[in-house]
Parts: sequence; C-alpha cells; structure tokens
Amino acid sequence: MRLAAAVAVAVGIGVVSFAFRFNTLGGALGGFDNDHFIYLTRTDVLLSGEQPLRDFVDAELRGAWPALTYLVSAWAQQLGGRTLLPEAYLSVGSLAVANAAVFLLALDFSKRWTMALLAAATTVAMAPKLYNYPKVLMLALGVWALHAVLASPSLLRLGVAAVATVVAALFRHDLGLYLGAATVTALVVRDFGRWPAIVRTVATYVGLTGVCLLPSLVWIQAYEGIPSYVTNSLASIAVERSRTELRLPSLDLAAPFTGDSLLLVTYWVFWAVPVVAACALIGRMVVSTASATQRTDRALVAGLLVMGGLVNMSFLRANLAARFGDAIVPLVLLAACTVGGASVWKSTMARRSAITLSFVLVAQMLAAAYSFSDVALELDTSGLSDSWGKTTRRYATAQADLRALPPETWPTTGASAVMKAAGYIARCTTPDDRLLVTGAIHEIPVLARRRFAGGQAMFKLSLYTSERDQRRALAKLEQQSVPIVLADDREFGEGFLDDYPLFREHLATTYRQAGTIVVDDEPGYVVFVETYREPVRVDSELGLPCFR
Repeated sequence: MRLAAAVAVAVGIGVVSFAFRFNTLGGALGGFDNDHFIYLTRTDVLLSGEQPLRDFVDAELRGAWPALTYLVSAWAQQLGGRTLLPEAYLSVGSLAVANAAVFLLALDFSKRWTMALLAAATTVAMAPKLYNYPKVLMLALGVWALHAVLASPSLLRLGVAAVATVVAALFRHDLGLYLGAATVTALVVRDFGRWPAIVRTVATYVGLTGVCLLPSLVWIQAYEGIPSYVTNSLASIAVERSRTELRLPSLDLAAPFTGDSLLLVTYWVFWAVPVVAACALIGRMVVSTASATQRTDRALVAGLLVMGGLVNMSFLRANLAARFGDAIVPLVLLAACTVGGASVWKSTMARRSAITLSFVLVAQMLAAAYSFSDVALELDTSGLSDSWGKTTRRYATAQADLRALPPETWPTTGASAVMKAAGYIARCTTPDDRLLVTGAIHEIPVLARRRFAGGQAMFKLSLYTSERDQRRALAKLEQQSVPIVLADDREFGEGFLDDYPLFREHLATTYRQAGTIVVDDEPGYVVFVETYREPVRVDSELGLPCFR
C-alpha cells in the first residue's frame, strides 16, 4: 500500500511539473533559451548523417560517439517531426521524470513524506534551463543506480551502475566523472577494511565502465586522437570557467533575504547541506555499530557528499540564480539522508537538531527558488494556480505554438529580427547550402533548417580560435556551398574579427557586405554574400541577394 501510494504521488509530481514547465513555453523561439539552439543546430547535422569529430569539431564535453545530447534530440525529431515540439516533450519530460525520481529517492532515504515532498517541490521550483535536462536527469538516475548497487553489489547491479555512468558521460563527460567518483567512493566506504571485497567491486565497476566506453574511445582516437581531444576539452573548460567566473555579491544585513543577498545566502546553503551531512555522518560512525544496513547508509552519504561537492564546484558559477537548479538533485537527497539517518542518535536534541536543520536548509532553497524562478507567475501562466480547464487550454496553445516552429510560411509583417533573418535564409538559399553564423545567433540556422558551415557550430566565446582550428574550418568551408554569412552585429567587430583573423581575411577576400537586417531596437544581423556568386534574384521583402 505504501509503495502504491508513493508511486501514485510520484506520477502526480511528474504530471504537475511537466505542466509547470511545458505550459509556459511558446512565443518567441518557442520559449526556449538562445543557448538551447547550440545543441539543436548540431542535432540538425546529425539528422543529415554527420557525426561529431568525424564531420565537425566538438570540444565541449559532448563530442564522443554516440553524442547523446544531440542524438536523443535527433531521435525525438525522427519520431515527432522536425519542429520544436519533440524537443519540448523530451526536455520537459526528462525533467518531470527526474522530479518524480527525486521524490521516490528522498522518501526512501528520509522515511518521511514531508521531506520527500519538500525535496521534490524544491527540485521543481528551481526550474533549471531546459537544455540542462541531462544534468538533472542523469544525476537523479545516477543516485538511483548508486543506491541499488550499494544495497547489493551484484554483477548485474554493478553493470547497471557502469551503464548509468557511461550514459551520463555521453551526454556530458563531466557527468560521468561525478557519478564515477561517487560510486567508487561509496563502494570503498561500504566495505571499508574488507579490502578483497573493495578490490572486487571497484575493479568490476571500473572494468565494466571501461568496456562500455571502449567504442567511444576508439571513435575519439580515430577521428581526433585522445590526447588532442583531452587538450582541446580542457582548453574549452578553461575558456568557459574564465567567462563564467563566480563573483559573489556582498551581504546586505538590512535585507539578507532579498536580491543579491538572497543569492549569497542560497549559495552558502548549497554548501551548508554537505557540511551538515558530513557532520551527521561522522556522528553516526561514532554512536552506532557498523551493521550491514549502517554501512550501506554511510556509503550512500559518502557517495552523495562527493557528488554534491563536485557538482557545487562545477555548476555554481556566474549567473547563480539560473545555475542552482543544475546542482539541486544531490543536495536535496543529501538532506533526505541526514533526516533518515538521524534515527540512530540516542540524544533527542542531536536527532531533532539534525532533522530540523536539514528541513530548514531545503526550505530556504525552496523559498529562494520561488523568488528566482518567479514561481507565482509561472503557476499563473501555466494555469496550475487557476483551474484544470485553463491548464489544458494553455497546454494546447503551447503545443500548437511549438508545432508551428520552424514555420512553413514565413510572416511578412510584425516579425522579429530573428524571424526575418531566418525567413530570408530559408527563402534565399537551397537546402543543400550551408550557413556560416558568427555570434550568439544559433537559432537562425535551426529555424531556417540550414546546416552550419565550416564543420564548426560556434564562432564565439573565443572557442576554436587556434590557427589549426581556423585552418581546419576553412578547409571544410572550401568544400561547401556557403553563399551567405550572417553576423551578429553586437559581437562582430571586436569579437569575431579579433578572435578569428584567418576568417577575417577569408571574409574580406571572398564575401561582400550586402546589408543589415534590423527591426526596431533589436540587435541587427549583418549579411555578407559571396562576391563571385551571381544572385538569382533580389528578395522582395528585404531587398537582399537571393541564391535560389
């Protein structure tokens, strides 16, 4: 009965969290962030038969075959059509599954419905970016696999943990590192002092993980070389960390729970949870005997401490409010473990202190998420705070909006600069042509259904700027039909031209500026066309050269 009730509540949490996110989509770009299209533009080339490393560069921790971040989106579009709707179902649905899993895990760890509901509510309210669904989903499933293998480290369960680790790594390589480090730590703590058992379980897990990773490593070696791939990935990480360096705000003692002060308090709460869990773990080791159950519980906490610490160090960077949701899963589950493990304390005060402090910390996270994610507005927009009728109507509207993107017929009036630019590319290039874009305008090739040029999805953020990278991209470019280059006017002069000098020369000798697409006060897009390619006609809407 308890299991059936828990599953029913988990399903309800999944449904509500799905509506909470899905029903707020629609409108400009379908409600997706611009960065989401960084991955969708690569999904488009996968659908045409291309693969990372073999056909385009990818040193952003996702390039190993099979590149699941792009491939799973490609599968979704193959099943649901070439619109934004399948991607919405995939990303929102994955977060809903993760939220339901967090509830079930927190209930199992804490043995308290209140903590499980609080943990799930906090995970939902944190509202991570949709393109970060692999982080949330794989961390939740990774904890489930970790819990299962600690309960009984059989060959089958060790294999499941290895597969979970490899799947996480193929979504994003660092996710595999977090799961792997947590699993090895937990296996060592579980059988600490019994070294033959530790060697057997750790070696089996590591060996199975290596076997599962072998095809991906062979792929990397064949098309890039493992040393080069590691070097380029580390360089990419360094660029990203430099760009998103964490600068904590100061604390306003007069208003510690508003604005930047709330950000600071929440950041330290994210670190307070593992500190409290570690102290509770040490206390449990002192006051309780090392029974089989106690060893398993301690190992789980140790694994989550490693995972939570690594996730905090990696994910909590600049733009903190948008990043808390990426790291939330191991933190709320650690708090649940602390609550569940408090029962071994003989001191009533110690037991109540551990439980109360854990609840307070997670409640603070929920309150902060309510503010950061503007939960009240999102509940109203989704219809959840109004009525079931409004919720279903809003679902139908979001579904229709997402199914209509990219559009079959491009609007001629009232369109944004993005839609005008995408419409121009769709009208004036053939499906076999490619588009070179510079700056943060990844949505345009996706909406125009055109593949990126030069074997490189991004020309921004000082990525792939070495002479070797530029020459490789130019060699690809010479083999492709690229009649148009579209540049983000905000980052073109002091960004692209400075960072990519070989492309600056190529642009100067091979292309000419044909005009700029501007709508009201929106950022403009500079249009370059091939100098020696004769246009077929002039676009009737924008007056720019057309090549079809």
